[in-house]
Amino acid sequence: MDLQCHAAPAVLPHAAPGGVRFIYDAAPGVRSVALAGTFNCWAGDACMMERVSATRWQATLPVPAGRHLYKFVIDGTDWIPDPANPWISEDGQNNSCLTVDESSNVLMRQPGLSAAAPGPLHARTALASPDWLRNGVIYQLSVPAFGGDFDGVRARLSYLDELGIDVLWIMPIQPAGVEGRRGTSGDPYAVRDFDAIDPALGDAASLRALVDAAHARGMGVVMDWTLNRSSVDHPFTRTHPHWYTRRADGSIYYAVPNRDEFAGFDFTDRALRAYLTGSMRNWVGRFGFDGLRFDDSDITPCDFLNELRAALAQVRPDIALISQSYDEFHHLAACDLTYEGGTREMLRRCAQGAADNAAFARYWNESTYSFPRGALRMRWLEDKEQGRIAAFLGRDAHRPAAAVLLAMDGVPHILMGQEFNEPTWTGWQVLFNPYQLDWNAFDGELYAHYQALIALRRRHAVLRTGGTGFLDSVPPGAIGFTRSGPGERLVVLANLSAHAVQFDAALAHIEPLYANGWHGATLAPYGWVIGSAAD
Repeated sequence: MDLQCHAAPAVLPHAAPGGVRFIYDAAPGVRSVALAGTFNCWAGDACMMERVSATRWQATLPVPAGRHLYKFVIDGTDWIPDPANPWISEDGQNNSCLTVDESSNVLMRQPGLSAAAPGPLHARTALASPDWLRNGVIYQLSVPAFGGDFDGVRARLSYLDELGIDVLWIMPIQPAGVEGRRGTSGDPYAVRDFDAIDPALGDAASLRALVDAAHARGMGVVMDWTLNRSSVDHPFTRTHPHWYTRRADGSIYYAVPNRDEFAGFDFTDRALRAYLTGSMRNWVGRFGFDGLRFDDSDITPCDFLNELRAALAQVRPDIALISQSYDEFHHLAACDLTYEGGTREMLRRCAQGAADNAAFARYWNESTYSFPRGALRMRWLEDKEQGRIAAFLGRDAHRPAAAVLLAMDGVPHILMGQEFNEPTWTGWQVLFNPYQLDWNAFDGELYAHYQALIALRRRHAVLRTGGTGFLDSVPPGAIGFTRSGPGERLVVLANLSAHAVQFDAALAHIEPLYANGWHGATLAPYGWVIGSAAD
């Protein structure tokens, strides 16, 4: 997130013989400290730190290249971010971050990054992405929650088309495991058969009809893929136990805590990689999927992601891959999009008076110029692991926040129901039991707002591919930035506060394209304006 202080280098994670050294200065009386993170699947007891003084603990372990999230586990119960590290993850889960390059150098994000002073990875160029994704707006849905089955979703494609959606992301459609199942339906991300369709959703013909109908409307379709695990009762746990992570006694387990319904894959097995690759190629070739979204790819070896990209591109050259990670290295040879959740958090801070537009600009610069040049980020207000944005920001602030999202760079993502203030979604756990969106709560005015914003983004190329610059002297509670390209410069202003805000008088000359509460250089409470301005 927004880095507010310079940490002491001696206590930050740093390169040392044997890998990366982590240091924790504990309070007196602490009995044990463990290190858990994406590098060990968040196992709370896999890396016990050594006490090297009365209060200092340290551990050195090999860490592969890429972005990693981590926490310290104190006395086996308290999971805390690294107090010495100001770099906190963008995922809303308060994890500490570090990035390691191929030479085992530790690249901590530094404050003050900008176009004039980029981070070391910005010298590299990100993988080129297909235009259908780069220019798109993504809509994520669960088939049973949104339409009941494939035919029900197909019947609602006109709704999505009218909204302006052009990338459809479908949550897992394979059968879910039964053993250890949570709820009556189970976790859709606990897959029991990677090659099968859940019969409750339809058959192969109805799935193909859905994909074809989406294509006929100009929509790309992305399949959600659970990458690093299966359900604990997948037949492979019996026929191919060597494909899984195993304890010393040979029993199969998944290292991430509190996930007993999962069995974790061991990607050192080349036959496992070959099977998963072939299965994905079959889904893309047989049903015409345009892309895949990889669940929990932050704990999947990057070299396997690179292999998947090469193999899937042979089937579909303009394939798009979405990585559920914040890893800079995923952009180099594997994935088109990584997550960008910091926009949501910075909007909350601005709405609550804990941050201002200058802080938002610092965050944007630090997160942009620490990534490879041209890296596409998926920006979102809602994610499957988060609750509704109206509950997070307040219902009134939802509209100006949506204006910011749809006017920013990157690829915007909308979670099903977000566009009409659907109230019952609290996280993907609601899918563990029979669940459908509450369409009776439909907010037509909010839907029309999203519709207008998406249409504006489609009409003005600068909102998709233009440069981004933040304005100076923006009043507290408001966000202000520009999107610029050849022949056009748009100004975006949004008031996230409950009081009117006054902008620089020069902005009174904006010609509004889409606005609410804009009078001269003043924005009413929770107002917004997107308009053209002279260069």
